[in-house]
This record gives sequence, structure tokens and C-alpha cells, in this order.
Amino acid sequence: MVLLDPPQWRSAPQALPHWPYVQAVDDALTARSIPPGTVRAGHHGLERGLTTYMRLGWDVSRTSGHGGIRLDWQERKGWYFALTSIDSYDVLLYTVVTALRTPIADPERVADVAEELVRFRRVPDAEYREEWDGAREMRVAADDFRRSRLGLGPFTWPQESASGEREAGPGVQLTIDTQADTYEQALGALRAAYGRGPQR
Repeated sequence: MVLLDPPQWRSAPQALPHWPYVQAVDDALTARSIPPGTVRAGHHGLERGLTTYMRLGWDVSRTSGHGGIRLDWQERKGWYFALTSIDSYDVLLYTVVTALRTPIADPERVADVAEELVRFRRVPDAEYREEWDGAREMRVAADDFRRSRLGLGPFTWPQESASGEREAGPGVQLTIDTQADTYEQALGALRAAYGRGPQR
């Protein structure tokens, strides 16, 4: 596996909240004898809510010979694929992987899709709804990662008092200067604070 660290990520890739998912997908692909030539994992900036992503690439030497394949994963949106020419930067088609019906799809189902693409340049005529068994933990880790980037501690549920009522804990205070901050800056800060990417 070749990992290309994005410029904004200065630490070890193992610290990325979705790194276990990246590894699980790569392991499933390797088990099918279709390991990608490149794997890129990182996170977007504040303007896109600090959401995580993964990009897998097979150049023409690893496919059926008609061109390259790329699989892109976005934390909130799920899986997309690209068909490229011999030049991997020449994208012929880029669209959503309709066969994968959940954003954090089971790695074996991702491998099913990748195998069809790599060997035959087509998407399987199927619908896969299985979610990865580590999806819940990854979502929590991703939310905590975003909070840490904003200088906040991990999220914790309020503690119940002896009477059974939840005690209010410290809240999040977000100050927006309406004279200096732009609408985009304010919206980006809000989306990052609540773990939401931009609406397209």
C-alpha cells in the first residue's frame, strides 16, 4: 500500500479517525489480489467541516488495460468512482457508486465493487446495504477529532444525578464577530462544531 499524506496532515496517518476503515478496505482489496497502487487518506479543511476522506487508485498496469480506476470515499457522502484514460488525470466518468447504499460500507462489499471495476470496468448490478462493523466507533472518533481541532474535549453525555435527572455539563460557546467574520467563515465554524460538512 502506498500512502500519500495530504499537505494539511502533519502527524502520522494512524492518528486519522478513519484510519482503521482505510486499513480494513485495503486488507479486503489485497485479499482479492487487487491492491490499489495508491491510497490517500486525510481530512478536508474547516470550510468543509473537517470531514475525512480516502482515495484509492489503480493505474492502467493494474486494470484490464483500458485505463485507470479510482474509488473515492467521503465521510458524509459515501463512495464514488472514476474511470480514467491511460493518463490517470484524464477523467472520463465520475459518479456515485450506487451499489453501496451506506456511506461506511462493509469493506468486503467495497471489494466486490472494486473487483468489478478493476477487472471489467463496470459496477456490479447489486445493492449492498451492509455497514462496516466499526462504523459507530469511527463516527465517534471523527466527531472527537473535529472537536479537538477546535480546541474542545471529547464529547461526553451529561451525568445523571441521584434523582435520575441529567445534570447539565459545560456547553460550547462559539463567538461570531458580525463585523469581521464573513458568512462563509461563520458557517464553516458552525458546521465544524457540529460535525457537518457543507450542503451541496
